[in-house]
Amino acid sequence: MQTKNQIAIDGPAASGKSVVGKLLSKKLDYLFLDTGLMYRAATKIITESNILFSDLKNIKQLIKKASFELNSISHEPRLLVNSKDLTDSLKTSQIDKDVSTVSKIPEVREILVSHQRKIAKHTNIVMVGRDIGSIVLPNATLKIYLDASVEVRTNRRLNDSQQNFTHNDFDIIKRDLIQRDNSDSNREHSPLIIPKGSVVIDTSDLKITEVIDSILKELENL
Repeated sequence: MQTKNQIAIDGPAASGKSVVGKLLSKKLDYLFLDTGLMYRAATKIITESNILFSDLKNIKQLIKKASFELNSISHEPRLLVNSKDLTDSLKTSQIDKDVSTVSKIPEVREILVSHQRKIAKHTNIVMVGRDIGSIVLPNATLKIYLDASVEVRTNRRLNDSQQNFTHNDFDIIKRDLIQRDNSDSNREHSPLIIPKGSVVIDTSDLKITEVIDSILKELENL
């Protein structure tokens, strides 16, 4: 039985999920989990173990044995994998390219979804990702789907301070986002969809504070 508030935020890459989710969790004093970090972490440990993405047996064994812990201090979530903080090493261009492949693997999704549900079971939480309202938390208190034009999302990714992009990379980033959208929406398991019952918010022309205010109003009206 669900006794805690669960806010599920879904949407495509660079739609504002993580920024909005983190600030919203601070306002509500909820735990924050960006599930994308877990898939990025899985991608990192797979590649560092020199396991081919086609080697499903060894991938499943690796991810099943791995421990995933969320350490949230002052609403700054840190993801520990096998007791090692990987948070600051997960936003690289190579992981950007590989994570979609890893996230398609049913065995990986099954294991990580189990971790995500356990985290959400005993605490109020804002959880963001691509299958939160549809798969991970289908009975969430509130479901939000954030979207934005591919041009706006490209500029957001371009201006990401954690990556060394230049304005000459615009077309490359746009192409990669379109490919990621297509991959996420058409994968066989847990595709990116607008979950049933979701409130859809186009963030293209909205400030972050406006998006958060919209979500808070929806929460108040429940």
